Amino acid sequence: MGFLKNLLGLERQKDMPGLASSIERAVNRVEPHLKQIGGYPRIFRKPVASALEYSRRLAATIPGPVEINRAAYVQAPFVHALFPSVDFIQEGLCSSQAMRDFHGQNPATRDIYALMGMRRWEKTTLGMELLGQAVRKDVLQNVIYFTSHTLENPSATVAETIEKTSWSFFDKLIDLVAKKIEARKQEKSDLLREKDWLTARLHEADGQTRPALVEEMAKLLSQTQQVSASLDLPNYVHDFEAVLLNPEQYLRLEPTSMYLDAMGIRREPGAGAPDQAVEFNDLIGFDRRQWTVTLVHCADIHVESYADKLEAAYRRLSI
Repeated sequence: MGFLKNLLGLERQKDMPGLASSIERAVNRVEPHLKQIGGYPRIFRKPVASALEYSRRLAATIPGPVEINRAAYVQAPFVHALFPSVDFIQEGLCSSQAMRDFHGQNPATRDIYALMGMRRWEKTTLGMELLGQAVRKDVLQNVIYFTSHTLENPSATVAETIEKTSWSFFDKLIDLVAKKIEARKQEKSDLLREKDWLTARLHEADGQTRPALVEEMAKLLSQTQQVSASLDLPNYVHDFEAVLLNPEQYLRLEPTSMYLDAMGIRREPGAGAPDQAVEFNDLIGFDRRQWTVTLVHCADIHVESYADKLEAAYRRLSI
């Protein structure tokens, strides 16, 4: 019997640390009434265990932590590529609400780890290049740059940041389950509106138009019945399984390597390109935007309050 349990994965799911609370967390996020259906929580063990393992594994593969400071901006091509200037590092690191909240709760902490996400852009511009001894103007160049720097899950240790990030990934997968269900609810609502519209047309139909409308109504009623049946609570398990047993289809990291010079211009491998490529990792599926992510380590970070910023702005205006 023990061999059979191991073969089916039941023993592993049962003993997985945090599985019971993770099932409750997932169900509460989608539909708390799922706790009342037959087979709860057993029927959710396999998909939730899959999502939990995947989220932890995905968070652990995020590169870093990368040291973020003025020296790194000068010495590390990866860090240099992330920020438009060395002066932007302070603003890029400290402007997020997550960092302000963490600093408010831990005012003495200056050594901080966090997940940093940015939007990566590429634009084509005209620039100058040195070809041999001649300077060539109006050369098409692809410039890579980053905006919307955001820090999430700040903590005093990298392990805690990774743990927080894994829960962010887990919650995202659960939210995708909820979205699948919400889409069917919206489909049912649309079908019911269409049914009302067809009913009104049938009342006014004559002998020539009625047969086609009756056939259309029959198809609509059948479709509505199928969608309504899929919204029975026990059928929600299929939505959990569809997403959580195949999490890599919905949330994943995709690496991209490119050669960037000191100005952020993308170069082809070979002559004129840096010796080493810079690798960026994009988080696909977390939201509609594509985020380039990395773990960062920020030492001796000072988070300015809004009052401090306003005071500094007033001083600049008065000069």
